Amino acid sequence: MVLPKITDFSPATRLDISDLKIPENIQLSDETFYIPQKVDILFGCELFFEFIKADKIRLNDSRLILQDTCFGYIVAGRIEPIFQINNATSHCFLSRGMNTLDKTLRSVWEIENVTCDSSPISEELNYCNEHYEKTHYRNSEGRYVVQMPFKPEIEKISLGDFYQMASKRLNKLWKRLNRDPTMKFLYSEFLREYKNLNHMEEITNCNHSNDGYFLPHQGVLRPSSITTKLRVVFDASAKTTTGYSLNDLLCAGGVLQDDLFSILTRFRKHQYAFTADISKMCRQIEMNPSQRKYLKILWKEGPEENVKVFALKTVTYGTTSAPFLATRTLQQLAKDERENFPIASKVLLEDFYMDDCLSGASDINQFMALKKELGELLLRGGMTLHKWCSSASSESDLYPFNYCEKQSTVKTLRMMWNNCEDAFLFDISTSSTTEFTKRDVLSQIARLFDPLGLLGPVISKAKIFLQRLWLLQIDWSQKLPSDIAQEWSSFISSLSYVKNIKIPRFVLRPNPKEIILHGFSDASEKAYGAVIYLQSVCDSSDNNTFVHCSKSRVAPIKSVTIPRLELAACLLLAQLTRKVLNALKLKIDQVLLWTDSTIALSWIDTPPHLLKTSVSNRVAQIQELTKEYHWSHITSKNNPADLLSRGIDSQFLANNQFWFQGPDSSNSLNSEVELNQSDKNYLSEFKSKDLVCLTVKTSALFDDVICISNNFQKLIRIISLIIRFINKCKKNSKECGAPSKTEWQNAEIYILREVQARTFGNEIHSLEQCGNVTANSKLKSLSPFLDSQGILRVGGRLRNSILPYNSKHPILLPAKHKVIDMIIQYYHKIQFHSGPQALLYNIRQKFWPLNGRNLCRKIVHSCVTSFKANPKISSQKMGDLPEDRVNPNFVFISVGIDFAGPLYIKTKIRKRDPPTKIYVFIIICLSTKAIHLELVSDLSSEALIAALKRFMARRGLLNSRPLTPLSSEVEDLEILTPGHFLIGRPITAIPEPLMIELNDNRLNRWQLLTKKVQTIWKHWSKNYLNNLQQRHKWMFKKDNVKIGDMVLIKEDNVPVSNWPLGRVVKLYPGKDNIIRVVDIKMKTGIFKRSVSRLCVLPIER
Repeated sequence: MVLPKITDFSPATRLDISDLKIPENIQLSDETFYIPQKVDILFGCELFFEFIKADKIRLNDSRLILQDTCFGYIVAGRIEPIFQINNATSHCFLSRGMNTLDKTLRSVWEIENVTCDSSPISEELNYCNEHYEKTHYRNSEGRYVVQMPFKPEIEKISLGDFYQMASKRLNKLWKRLNRDPTMKFLYSEFLREYKNLNHMEEITNCNHSNDGYFLPHQGVLRPSSITTKLRVVFDASAKTTTGYSLNDLLCAGGVLQDDLFSILTRFRKHQYAFTADISKMCRQIEMNPSQRKYLKILWKEGPEENVKVFALKTVTYGTTSAPFLATRTLQQLAKDERENFPIASKVLLEDFYMDDCLSGASDINQFMALKKELGELLLRGGMTLHKWCSSASSESDLYPFNYCEKQSTVKTLRMMWNNCEDAFLFDISTSSTTEFTKRDVLSQIARLFDPLGLLGPVISKAKIFLQRLWLLQIDWSQKLPSDIAQEWSSFISSLSYVKNIKIPRFVLRPNPKEIILHGFSDASEKAYGAVIYLQSVCDSSDNNTFVHCSKSRVAPIKSVTIPRLELAACLLLAQLTRKVLNALKLKIDQVLLWTDSTIALSWIDTPPHLLKTSVSNRVAQIQELTKEYHWSHITSKNNPADLLSRGIDSQFLANNQFWFQGPDSSNSLNSEVELNQSDKNYLSEFKSKDLVCLTVKTSALFDDVICISNNFQKLIRIISLIIRFINKCKKNSKECGAPSKTEWQNAEIYILREVQARTFGNEIHSLEQCGNVTANSKLKSLSPFLDSQGILRVGGRLRNSILPYNSKHPILLPAKHKVIDMIIQYYHKIQFHSGPQALLYNIRQKFWPLNGRNLCRKIVHSCVTSFKANPKISSQKMGDLPEDRVNPNFVFISVGIDFAGPLYIKTKIRKRDPPTKIYVFIIICLSTKAIHLELVSDLSSEALIAALKRFMARRGLLNSRPLTPLSSEVEDLEILTPGHFLIGRPITAIPEPLMIELNDNRLNRWQLLTKKVQTIWKHWSKNYLNNLQQRHKWMFKKDNVKIGDMVLIKEDNVPVSNWPLGRVVKLYPGKDNIIRVVDIKMKTGIFKRSVSRLCVLPIER
């Protein structure tokens, strides 16, 4: 990549370091790294890493790093600028060519856009309008004095200094001027005129401070211009030392005038037309003296002369806000002088495009009055019109215009107009090269500037050709294949015929009786378009029709059916028609729209809601835009839009009267055709009307209501209110408020009857038919019967008892139903969470649930409140004994410790001394269960260490108790005690060396006795260890506790109701993958506990 320079300033904008905390002992290589400055020296990467040292500091709360180098610490990372501004600062990531290419490509397609309605006013434009209203005024000469609209955040920004850079730009300019004497002369004359007209003034006492801005400038030669061969252009986009330019801080405003298409459209309706422009429009508007400091320039009369500072006193082209200020001032002038110059004010508002005026009148008297009034109006604002050119050539002697005698063809808004012939001409420059690239093709198409589309078929063919190159995936710089290049060369050659085309500017006849607008649309596989003609009718035989404008678009790359493209062409025609009618501001007697597609016409006559989305949206827009106009059919042969959809070369268009004057209205435009509404393409865009039969399973009201709540009382209330609503609908009931007792009882009976009907349907039917249940019924032992309300009750054997009716004949309930669970839960709560047996007794006073005992147990066991009152401690299968418990070893090698107490003793030092608190320190040998006891005075670590020291010095006296029953064999020794393991023989003996591996015949008597003692470990392995083989509890594996389980944690000496609640957060599986230890998260922290101290709440099961 080759670039003219790497960067201007670094950083691009001023950085905010107010929140950075750089240590005071850090020496930075650049103390002002946050201020945009020029790069002092540029190192290559082959040297850069030689300067880097090892130390690196990351600043807290930021993404900045201080990296140590041989020059000091450098700052690297990301930091936000003081103010985010919408500028495009490119360093070395983008090449320049693509921006120009993108701009050219956009201009090719945007010229075909059709906007029917005005765009909404932006917030920036509103702000600029308000600023203008508040700050503008008129001086004594009538000139307007305005202020540039700075962005609201200007106070936060320092514009910086630009004097040095402006001085360097001036020196470079003089080097160029010295090489071109002609340009030097024109340049000096231009600025001399600028000063003589009092458009700038010299500043003698300028301190070159940061207050204000210096505008660099350069010259642009325009040899084709008659009035101004050289124009000095001021550069307000040059960056200062802070990285900002004046344009960065200014608001652009927005577009205030009509677009080019609308102005040219109105220009063609006048019988007498003229063009002119305002002489030096921007320089006729003065700048407020308070803002002239931002418009300073440097200039000197010669390369060796002293540099002088001048301040521009007028609106300066080159600043972002200049177009807005100029056009807004024209509109303000029209509003201020509307009463004095009503006609000219209207022209000033509608027929100006920047400083160019294209207007006219229908007769010569109005025409001359307009010219006079417009000139006087602009003089009120200190402006003058020049470059007059008129089509009223016969009156040029009486009312001389500037160009009527000097030249016959002028350029106005980039359109060539011959005022003598009153016709538009075209002169397209072409390339002489024989080798073309896609870039060359785009460049040539961009030169076909035709905002009205008068050369629509030629432009359409060019765009179709460009799309072909796109489909062939030809690169921008790649040469075209020979056959395609030959085709394009032929097209370029034919453009010379464009010079022969003359299109009348005035499209109407003088004083027509009727004006008719004809619009035509057509589409092909390659493109689609729309063209509009204006027909002026003077009498039955004198009609005049001319092409007014056209628009075309290439077909989408994705394949689309021809009917859809035809519909898109109709939409384009509808939009173009609305645009032309809004722009013309002329009375149109008829609007006739034509297409050769019967399918598109049928869709337009169809209600949009019957069509598929894509077609429906377009049809709705067409109907909205053309609801007052008439659509008709025309044959393809007589449709001039057919030329747009296919495209033709210039030589065929030059003499094609069919395009310029349209079809013969007497024959071609009277065809009637029956719309084809049976075509498959037409029918395919209708929404399908398939009949769908849905099978709906009706659910009873009761089944829906019981899912609302789990509360039996709430369910009764809901049912009672529903019954009340039904009664109000059937009869004029005025009941309101809470349900009455009667309503409550009726609702409960309805619920119970519905439950029984769904579960005991056969029994109820049998009782209603014959009075008894069948022999195989599960209710036969209860002798059920139906009471007067249709409720199934228990008959039983207690008819003669004095018990209440509900107790003798409780209501039968099924074993499985949601309502039954609600009833049992309700009784469980009102009985203060009684046990299963008591709960069942209370329920049976009114209800008889089948399998009631198990139902009550299930409800009680699932009740969290009941569980908390009587929690069930979790347990798990007992684990294997550890290695220290099952292998022979020296006594007290592995021990367990515990404390007992406190105990209280009397020291008897004094008679009235209170008892002293002591604790018993217990030491147990893991392999032999030998016990050692020590008394300690408290639970401190000092007392524990002292007890351990005493334990190491002596053995306890409790180690002579037997471990196993006395054997009946005569060969066995005396009973086995822990003392044998402590010293190898009875507790009073002295330990001896091991002799168990030696033969008896080699031992003396003492050694033989020692060997006998050492056989004790055999008895320990055979008898004691075998007793440990069995699990006396926790014998079965149970479900492991899971992460997330809610548990109660058992606490000793604490009531059950106060046991803390926790949640399992971590598991510790054993070697057998059984969880016996977990981490519990409680409100005070996370603790490790055994599962034997946990009670898992039933909600987790």
